[in-house]
Amino acid sequence: MKKKILTILVLVLVIGGLITWSYYSTKVYYNEGEVTGNLAGNLYNDGLFCEIGDTIYFSNPADDGALYSMNFNCTDVKKLSTDKVASINADEHYIYYSRRNYAKESANNSALSFYNTGIYRYGRKNGRTTMLFDGANGVSCLFGNTIFYQHYDEKTAIQMHSVDIDKKNAGMFISDGGVPASIRNGILYYAADDRDHYLHTLNLKTKQDNVIFNDNCFMPIAMPGGVYYIASSDNYAIYRIGYDGGEPVKLVDEFCFTFNITEDEHYLFYQIDGGDDNRIACLDLWTGITKTIMDGNFKQINITSRYVFFSDFQGHRTYAYQRENGTVNIFEPPVLK
Repeated sequence: MKKKILTILVLVLVIGGLITWSYYSTKVYYNEGEVTGNLAGNLYNDGLFCEIGDTIYFSNPADDGALYSMNFNCTDVKKLSTDKVASINADEHYIYYSRRNYAKESANNSALSFYNTGIYRYGRKNGRTTMLFDGANGVSCLFGNTIFYQHYDEKTAIQMHSVDIDKKNAGMFISDGGVPASIRNGILYYAADDRDHYLHTLNLKTKQDNVIFNDNCFMPIAMPGGVYYIASSDNYAIYRIGYDGGEPVKLVDEFCFTFNITEDEHYLFYQIDGGDDNRIACLDLWTGITKTIMDGNFKQINITSRYVFFSDFQGHRTYAYQRENGTVNIFEPPVLK
C-alpha cells in the first residue's frame, strides 16, 4: 500500500513538473508602456547592433552575420544563434530579429528551401526561438508588444505589416511600403514610398495618417528636438524640421548616403558620397562643429552608448569608433562555436 501511494506521489510530482515546465517554456512576457526595440537610425542601417542595459546584441561580421552578444565595452562575447540576422530589436525578455539565412555564405540548397527568412523571437534567458513570421521582410521595429515590419510578396510587393510578439494579430497594417523604423510617442514617422515620398505621421492606434511636410524625404528620424531627414530634393542634404512646422533647418549641405543620431541627440554621424571627398563624418549638434571620422566609402552606421560601428561599402571590414577618445579600430569579434 505504501509503495502504491509513493508511486502515485511520484507520478503527481512528475506530471506537475511537466505542466509547470510547459507553462513557463511557452509563457510570453509582455512589455508595459511604449517600449521601442532599437534606435531608428540603427534600423535604417540594417539594425546590426542593438544595446539594452549593459548588453549589445549584434550580427557578427566575422561569423557570417550570426547572432552574438557582448558587454557594452565589447568584451565577454557569446554566440547565441547561427542565424544570419538583421533588424535586431530587444526588450527586457526577448531579442527579435529578421532571419537572413538566404544570404549566408555557406547557404546550400536545403538551407535556402527551409525557413531561410522570417521574423523570430529569441528568449534572452532560455534561448528559446519562436517564429513570428515566415516570409520575406525588410526593416522591422518593436513598439510596445507589436513588431511593425516591411512585408514582401510577388503580388503586393512591399507593404507595412504587423504581428504581436505572441504571434497574434498578424496582417497588413497599411498598404504603403514605407520603412517602419522611427516611432515616437505612438506615432510612426515615415516617408511614403508608394505615394508622394512626403513626410507622414501614422497614429499606430487609430491608423490616422497625416502629411506633415511636403518634400521628398528619406530616412526620417523623430527625436525630441525635431525630425531629421535626408532631402532627396536638395542633393540629399540632411535637414531637421520642428514638430510645430516652420521652415526646415539644413544641417549638412553635402550629398549624404546615410546617417544616424546618438540617443541624447548630441552627435549626428553621416556618410558623404557622390564625389572625390567621400568620408564618414560627425556633426556636434550642440556646438555645430564637424569632423571627419574616416575617409572612404562606408555604410551601416550603428550606434551604441560608447561606440559607432560602420562597415566599408563592400562589406569586407567593420570598424568601431570609440566616442570617448575618438579612436577608430577594426572590429574583430571572435568566431565561437
